[in-house]
Amino acid sequence: MMALSTTPALGGEAQSDRRILNYLYTLLEVETRIALIARGLDPGLALFHADEANRQSLAADVMEPVRPHVDAFVLNLARTRTFSAKDFAETREGACRLASSLAQELAPTMSTWAKLVAPYAEAVARHVARLAKSGLGMAAPIGPKPALNRARVAVRLRPIAAPAVPKASRSVPISAASNACRSCGAKLAIRKRVYCDQCLPDQLAESRCSTAASFAAAGSAKIAAMRAAGHDPTTTREVQRRRAATASQQRKAAVAWRDDGSLDTVDFRRDILPRLQSLPVRVVAEAMGTGISHGSKVRNGHLIPHRRHWKLLIHLG
Repeated sequence: MMALSTTPALGGEAQSDRRILNYLYTLLEVETRIALIARGLDPGLALFHADEANRQSLAADVMEPVRPHVDAFVLNLARTRTFSAKDFAETREGACRLASSLAQELAPTMSTWAKLVAPYAEAVARHVARLAKSGLGMAAPIGPKPALNRARVAVRLRPIAAPAVPKASRSVPISAASNACRSCGAKLAIRKRVYCDQCLPDQLAESRCSTAASFAAAGSAKIAAMRAAGHDPTTTREVQRRRAATASQQRKAAVAWRDDGSLDTVDFRRDILPRLQSLPVRVVAEAMGTGISHGSKVRNGHLIPHRRHWKLLIHLG
């Protein structure tokens, strides 16, 4: 049996796996109780577990050989499935619970656990029947034993042979659950994907907003430190030469461009800028033939590029 810790130091993934494991153990216990009751046995009278109130001790005994199959299913599920935040819920006390959608997705595995536990329930029922038939399972009478009991030949009990059960890799539906988007929970056809097509642009925009400020601050701080040390990377001869060549090339392209009137009804902030928000800065800069800084200003709306770039930017968007 695979035991998972319940300490608060567990991460979110470990807590989610433990909740799935406990839920499947509960489904297995339910199927074990049904199998025992169908064979005339009381699920509450245990063989190894102590008899306690509100606990199906015999079901806990019989379900032990099937626990490794449940463990194998959870391990394969954690390896092949990407869970989203909507698959779990947190109570006011901070406990993690399975969402109803995930519980409904795992509920069909009950038929698998029923098939796996049935041979063990049948073996226990047959063994109890043999004990009842031989009389060894009955309580000893009070007072001196009759001569018949003294002359009874002792019956040698054979150990219960474990029934043939398929291996976990063949009996457990390994890929029962498909990959899901971590944002909206929609099913994904590609296993390596994390977000769906609808949530991916929002996630990229959020990632850019969270890193743009720190990235810009780090670049400015680095340049300021280099200037304070007596070395300005923006004023070297090589940088000045490349900057002059790029400016000359841009001026020649602007002079050679002719407006054909096709952009008279186009507004950059209304028609083009929203299309650029889903594009990386590198793509925008390469399309205009400028640097990353210029492309970032254009995509963020801080600078309107020359009209000769508008058609290409519309096509990119």
